[in-house]
Amino acid sequence: MKRIFQIAWFLCTLSAVPALAQYDRPYGDRDYARQDRALFDRARMDLDRASGYPYASKGDRKRFDDARGKLYDFQIRFDQGRYDKHCLDGAIDRIQHVVESNSLAPGDRGALSDDLRRMKDYREWRAHHGEQGFYNAYR
Repeated sequence: MKRIFQIAWFLCTLSAVPALAQYDRPYGDRDYARQDRALFDRARMDLDRASGYPYASKGDRKRFDDARGKLYDFQIRFDQGRYDKHCLDGAIDRIQHVVESNSLAPGDRGALSDDLRRMKDYREWRAHHGEQGFYNAYR
């Protein structure tokens, strides 16, 4: 009898594991939004670090400020739950302009180029999949 109880307990435990796996994200889609937002936070941090380049000209600084402003505008809307493709396009264009035109350290240029690639991938993902979590599927 004890053996039957142990087998039944083991089978119940095994059948509960897949059911519990559905609830591994206690906040649901908010986790996806947080992961997606991390992509833009990283781009902003990389812009901030690159703008500290000591030999940047006045034109370089203006391009940094424009890129930071466009990215900030997108992030404000994104944090409110609104995905604005045109605003994201503007941020991508301004960061691209920084990468192509500014005097940058090689590491900063590489980091911003990587951010651009990820932002373009995100834009494509949203165009095809809508509201699903990008970062979870991107890995």
